[in-house]
Amino acid sequence: MTEWNALVAAIGIILIAVVLVIMMLSVKKLIRRAESLLGQLEKDSTRLTQEASQVLKQTSVSLELIQRQLEAGEAIAASLSDAASAVVKTADAVHAVGKKASITAIEHLERARLDNERQIGELFRWVDAGMTLWHSWNKYTSKSGEGQAK
Repeated sequence: MTEWNALVAAIGIILIAVVLVIMMLSVKKLIRRAESLLGQLEKDSTRLTQEASQVLKQTSVSLELIQRQLEAGEAIAASLSDAASAVVKTADAVHAVGKKASITAIEHLERARLDNERQIGELFRWVDAGMTLWHSWNKYTSKSGEGQAK
């Protein structure tokens, strides 16, 4: 009987170890996915930085144009009109870049959340299956132990 108890305990420990290994693999997979998403975010950030740099170059060109117009002695009203349109264009471009960044970040976070929910659900199903098997085995071994003489 002691041998059976030791065998059951060993099997239980092995099952727990298997469940822990599966959990660790799921966590490792989750971490890899997070790293992948962070890499994608980094690429998107780089692209958005380049777009912002282009916007700043356009702004610089606009400012140089305004400076030349003022130096040439054009009317103040014409200079103010050009400056206002350049500012509007710059503000529109900055707004578009910010909107793209927000949308991209929200999409990445939503995908990560859905992946996390799926993986956590799978993990709990495995734990539940292991606990059910352990409980059934415990029940079976306790019933078979009652019928034997001590």
